[in-house]
Amino acid sequence: MIVTLAGHVDHGKTSIVRALTGIDTDRLEEEKRRGLTIDLGFAYADFGGVRVGFVDVPGHHRFIHNMVAGVGRRQHALLVVAADDGVMPQTREHLQILALIGLQSGVVAINKIDRATPAQTAQARGEIRALAADTFLHDAPIIEVACPDGRGIAELRAHLAAAAQRHAVQRAALQFRLAVDRAFSVRGAGVVVTGTVASGAARPGDALAVAATGQPARLRGLRVQDAAAESAVEGDRAAMNLGGIDLRDVARGDWIVTPEAAGATASAAVDLQVLKDFPRAVRHWAPVHAYVATSHAQARVALLEGSPVKPGEGAIVDVVFDAPAHLKVGDRLILRDQDLGRTLGGGVVIDPRAPSGRRRAPQRQARLAAMRETDPAAALKQLAALEVVELAAFRSNWNLTESGAREAVQRAGVAQRGTQLIDPERLASTREALLEGLARHHEALPQSEGMTQHALARAPGIASGAVDWAIAELLESGQLRSRSGHFALASHVTAVPANLASLFERIRPALDTVQPPSSGDLAKSLQRPLPHLDKDLRALAGLGFIVRVSANRCYLKERLLELVAIARRLDADAPFTVRQFRDASGVGRNVVIEVLEHFDRHGFTRREGDLRRVVGDAERVAP
Repeated sequence: MIVTLAGHVDHGKTSIVRALTGIDTDRLEEEKRRGLTIDLGFAYADFGGVRVGFVDVPGHHRFIHNMVAGVGRRQHALLVVAADDGVMPQTREHLQILALIGLQSGVVAINKIDRATPAQTAQARGEIRALAADTFLHDAPIIEVACPDGRGIAELRAHLAAAAQRHAVQRAALQFRLAVDRAFSVRGAGVVVTGTVASGAARPGDALAVAATGQPARLRGLRVQDAAAESAVEGDRAAMNLGGIDLRDVARGDWIVTPEAAGATASAAVDLQVLKDFPRAVRHWAPVHAYVATSHAQARVALLEGSPVKPGEGAIVDVVFDAPAHLKVGDRLILRDQDLGRTLGGGVVIDPRAPSGRRRAPQRQARLAAMRETDPAAALKQLAALEVVELAAFRSNWNLTESGAREAVQRAGVAQRGTQLIDPERLASTREALLEGLARHHEALPQSEGMTQHALARAPGIASGAVDWAIAELLESGQLRSRSGHFALASHVTAVPANLASLFERIRPALDTVQPPSSGDLAKSLQRPLPHLDKDLRALAGLGFIVRVSANRCYLKERLLELVAIARRLDADAPFTVRQFRDASGVGRNVVIEVLEHFDRHGFTRREGDLRRVVGDAERVAP
């Protein structure tokens, strides 16, 4: 269990840690000279057979960024209040920060009772009860202590030992993430980082990465609660010896994560709660200091609704960072006002993905409503009813392990195709709408070869993003056919205009060869203007009567397939050249080049220098 201290400057947090553990957490020369905690301090002790770690934080308001860096969501709070001072400004702000970060348990120590009268101590107790009434410390024990003579220290130690025995973290199937609060180099070992494990587990030998940059690292050695360990899990204080990186690659504010969890965002949707005692409403684009775990960044608050957010109220907002930040669903932010120098409020990340369009678009508002679900499976079920969900992005946003993502997909009951997910009812309705749309199109325009995918996507009842998936399934089931970029019902027989049918019968004998004439030669023989003939040839190709291999030449399908067979025969021995194909087919070089380039464009062959290989399906070149 990790205990995080909180309280006003000079109320004796460091003295209490020293009385409990015998360790002075003020390690900096300036801290010892001034008698003032400036940065985080750490101490460890065994209480009742359980290892307990302490994070001593500065109480001065100027070092609030260091205080926030020391607080982890799974920690046990130790709020310190001096009996002779009572509740002070940083007492209040520290408790607010602890609550906003999501701590659930703790104890209060009234310190320096040796310097206060019984009346002052009683008054401090009353102030604490009033302050904590609406927080997670509302029923926490209040223990009176005096460090010089040790009064109350044994009772406080007994409380912490009992809390440590009860302390258990329910660990979800999440990827490993550690928020770095210190990074330094150890001679003979290399780079060492320390921090609190936010999620997942890591073991020596694991491949890791610096989240924001993706810089790879390997976990060479590990200590947990200042003792050698074989694994670090959620809630642990860990020191990690990392290989593969330099000290300049990592610093406080960085995250060490599994490679799949790496990444950063410039904006995130946050469920913001403004503190009741904040003196003004939060307006659009308000500048703030944003704190996430050990990181600190400048940011702006973008409102998604028109009216400012009043003190004591909550709202979904976008927090837009000056520099990309590493965030996942469920991460907690602390926001401090830049002008007033005080805590504004805090929030929970509900969508770490920056908006791709308008912030306030109805589709995005619906997405954010789905993402407010705390269960990833419930969120996925709602998202899949709105849009096609990319599994990798969903897994990354929620920081899920591979097994955790599989379990969420199964519980959500969504359909999966490759890496895409969708609601089965949404997919079924899209399939039906596609079939109905094509039926109406064929009835209205029987001579049409079908509809393009773009036109289908605009048809009534089509779910956004589901068209590709629905078309693929209908093609696989044989209900649709595709030709020249147009889709038609498999049962549809295109009505051929009489003029095109007559033209085909006239040109068919000339095309019934592996070396058909050019379009220009056909136009001369038919005594028709080339532009007019070219328009009709395109129409015949769209109807499937002929195949246009170039702007200047058309083939009958069966004759083109003869050339396909020659290419396959040559490829069976080795990659072939233009000359080899020409000699095998008996077709002139210029026509051969047109045919082979047609093969290349449609993925039947691939050119590699002067050679070609057969790499695809003949249906691509002769549909």
